[in-house]
Amino acid sequence: MKSKAQAINRVSYEQVDSIIASDLVLVGSITAGGSLRIEGNIRGEVSLSGNLIIGKNGFVTGKCKATNIHVIGTIEGDVQCEQLKIFSTGKMIGDAEIESIVIDEGAVFIGNCKIISDQAKEQIVGEVMQVLD
Repeated sequence: MKSKAQAINRVSYEQVDSIIASDLVLVGSITAGGSLRIEGNIRGEVSLSGNLIIGKNGFVTGKCKATNIHVIGTIEGDVQCEQLKIFSTGKMIGDAEIESIVIDEGAVFIGNCKIISDQAKEQIVGEVMQVLD
């Protein structure tokens, strides 16, 4: 059986339920039950029960909640997730409430980071699921 840490570290960049294309600009909120890869420009909140991947050309301005958030592009806004990973090309400006964080060399993180407890994490997941119902 895989440990929780091993499962979190194996976020698939190929298996996503939806993709926001690089030529798309979306203004408004996104709420979904699956995983999402953003290559375009989003101005608004993103709430997912799956993983959020901000691609190299992706740009999000707004609050993001997801199981895992991997930033290859840019997020300007607060995030809540289990694992936040900012890749070497990634830029995150905002506060993070997370269980774990990985910041690659060359990445940019400007903000505050708060490690959340299991109880708080269950509340975040519950809020996202409630919105989906």
